[in-house]
Amino acid sequence: MSTEDERSEVGDQLDAYAQQAAAGSREALDSLLQMVDDNRLANAAVRRFILNEELVEEATQDTLIAVAESIQKFRSESRFTTWLYSIARNVAIGHLRKMNPEAPLDVADEEAAAGAGRRLSSVVAERTAIQYAIEQLPPHYRDTVMLRDVERRSYEEIAEALGIELNTVRSRLARGRAMLAAAILDQGSHG
Repeated sequence: MSTEDERSEVGDQLDAYAQQAAAGSREALDSLLQMVDDNRLANAAVRRFILNEELVEEATQDTLIAVAESIQKFRSESRFTTWLYSIARNVAIGHLRKMNPEAPLDVADEEAAAGAGRRLSSVVAERTAIQYAIEQLPPHYRDTVMLRDVERRSYEEIAEALGIELNTVRSRLARGRAMLAAAILDQGSHG
């Protein structure tokens, strides 16, 4: 079995468990959380926002808890991994906000430390704006953009995962990216 087949199979299993867990199955929730943990999916999502290893582990655990607590809100409007990424992003941002701004950074002077804090805040704000804009895309564009630009899947993997032609992947990706860019520009002009 190829890597793309394995990834697709894992995604399908996650979606099935998530649907069953959302309907109230405790066994499905346990299996879902085990798969997320075994495949380090929450950890990978958290690492996109947090660099500190101890904080990554804490945020990963909090992400798993948040999934367990809010699974009944999963509606299958997108892949479970997209929903998980959204939860991980919110948990990571929450952890970054809780960090003590007075805590010493590994920077010699305060001005450099303040600059590092501003850069980190800017990165978090930018990622949050992008994620919000992605969430506003119509589902068929959102799924294509997420698979390509977030999960870094090949065009062939995306076509197979979504059950569409390769040219459709290309056109949806181009249109989705254009809509995303317009939304981000619009946010910037209003924010």
